[in-house]
This record gives sequence, C-alpha cells and structure tokens, in this order.
Amino acid sequence: MEITLGTPPQSFNVQVATGTSNFWVPSSKCPSIACRRHDSRYSAVASSTYKPNGTLSFIPSFQYHYGNTRSESYSAKLLGVVANDQLGFVGGSFIINPDQQFGEIIYERGGGLKAALWDNDNVDGVLGLGYDPYAETGYPLILSLVDQKVLSENVFGVYLRKLKEGRDKGGSHDGVLTIGGLDSSHRVGDIQWHEVTLQSKGEWAIELTAFALRREAFEIDGNAIIDTGFPYIALTRYQAEMINAQIGGVETSEGSGIYELPCKKIPSLFEFIILFGQEEYQLKGHEYVFHSHSSKEGGLQDWGKRRTCQSAIVGMDFSKESGVVAIFGEVFLRKYYSAYDLQNNRLGFALSA
Repeated sequence: MEITLGTPPQSFNVQVATGTSNFWVPSSKCPSIACRRHDSRYSAVASSTYKPNGTLSFIPSFQYHYGNTRSESYSAKLLGVVANDQLGFVGGSFIINPDQQFGEIIYERGGGLKAALWDNDNVDGVLGLGYDPYAETGYPLILSLVDQKVLSENVFGVYLRKLKEGRDKGGSHDGVLTIGGLDSSHRVGDIQWHEVTLQSKGEWAIELTAFALRREAFEIDGNAIIDTGFPYIALTRYQAEMINAQIGGVETSEGSGIYELPCKKIPSLFEFIILFGQEEYQLKGHEYVFHSHSSKEGGLQDWGKRRTCQSAIVGMDFSKESGVVAIFGEVFLRKYYSAYDLQNNRLGFALSA
C-alpha cells in the first residue's frame, strides 16, 4: 500500500500488518546499505510539518510477541527515532491523520531491515494496525483515528488479492484496506465473528480450537495471531512437522521450519481444515503450497515442469508465556476477507470475492 508522510508528501510503499502496532519507514539518516537500497527514505528536513519527538527505541524486526527464539534473523533489531508528521493514503481524498507518530529507522543491525520486510525489496516499511498504546514507534494509527472520532465506525477490513503463484514476480501484495467501514464488494456472505482473546495486549488474536489434515488432527488450547503482514501459516515445530509429513514435505535444512515437496503432489493434496472457535475454515492444496523462491520456472500452472514447491505451513518456536500457538498470515487471508472491530473487540472472516 502506498502512503505519504510530510509536507510536501513523501511516498512510501508499506506492508499493512495486523500483527504489530509499530509503524516505521527507513530514514534518510540511515547509513546502511540495506537502507540505501530503498529509493524512498523519510527526510525530516524536507517536511514543513515534521515534529521531532526524540524517543529512541529498538524495534524487533520480527514481532516480539511471536515468541520466536531460534533464528538469529528473527531477533535482529532496528533502531528508530519516533517522529510526528502528516500521514495520507495515495489515492485517498483526504489526509488520514495530520499528526501521526511513526518510527524513522536510523540504524539496522544483523539484517534487521531485510528480515522485517521478508526480503521484499518493493516494500519500504511497515504500517501496523495493531492497537497497543505503548508501541515502540509511538501511539498507533488505528487508536489515533478512534480518539479523534473521525471514523463512521471503529472497524476496518482487509482484502488480499488471490495470487496464482503465491507471491508474484514483483513481490506485489495487491489488496484493499478499508478504514471506518467494511467492503462488501470483496466478500461473499456474512462475516463470522470471533472474540479477540489478547485485547489487553493490543493483539488481533483469536482462539484456535483445532486443525486437521488427512489422518493428523490436533486439538489446540491457545491463541492464533491474525497477521496480514506475515507470509505463511506458522504452527509449533512439532505440529508443522506432522502436518508436512502428511503431504510429503521435507525440511529444507535441519531446524529451518521450512518444508518443500514435489510439485506434482499438489493436485492430490487433502484440504487443510482450521477451527477458530466452532467455525470451520478450509484451504485446498494449491492454497497452502506455493512455488519456492529459488524456482526459475513459472507459477503453479507449471507444476509438472518443476521438481519442488514450498509448503506455506511452517514451524516456529512460541513462548508458553505469550499464549500464542500459531500465526495465520497471507496464505489464509488471500482466501478469507478479514474484518477488525475495535468497538466490540472482535475479528471476523468471510470468503473473499
């Protein structure tokens, strides 16, 4: 999604992420090669509406509440300085917030910027739509809009375009974000609502009851974070291993949590069934398996031409203290339109149109 910051407006392509409350973009002050690769870097001196805040904070490049402790890249940090400036949406008819707090990334270490953007060079930063009032980058956008009473309804909805190849060659994640209402043109039928279970922490998380694939079924006692900025479906390492074994998936390297399988298996894969509360959701084989990033061939229509495809069900470590046992990201949300209701602390889904 393209946004603007400052006066005159500076444009940035940001990843909309419901799994974090942090909002940040790279700064022109950031000296690293990773920052300089982005043509869009925020310049405070070029904006007449810039207001310094001065608060320095480390921003986890892979959101801390996921509880991942195994991979060094997940714990890599970004150093940001909080600022205030005018925020707008490209294509919108008005400035969405005249005084929005956000983080200018002035330093990154350990591949933090690359990890935070999931190696997507076409994205400059992250626009978090979580609602933690103590976010590292300042007061989050969605709470600012609620406080200003500028929304017709305290809700927003996210539609992600279905991609035949998982992620297309340009790394695009085309979709529609609707703030202050819900978009009926991009969904089918009624929205099935679920109570948000981690609302005290400002996280869009709901109860995960169970999931199943063929002979392997798991009853779950925990919370699943719904994150539009996360590429995969993440389960515990044991659960991901068991599920991927049922589809012939093999871990790419020991401890990676990433699995590959022969592309020719995709048409015969069983449905992956998920229960949030008492509501059932399903993903077909071609919806939870996509081509490997290293593949030189085309999309999923070229299954027969490639040897391996990548499972979108990955394994991660989750801390017991977090109460989180899974993350459902783009793979799930390309099939299901998601709605977020701050007024009633609930989150819902309907089939995408």
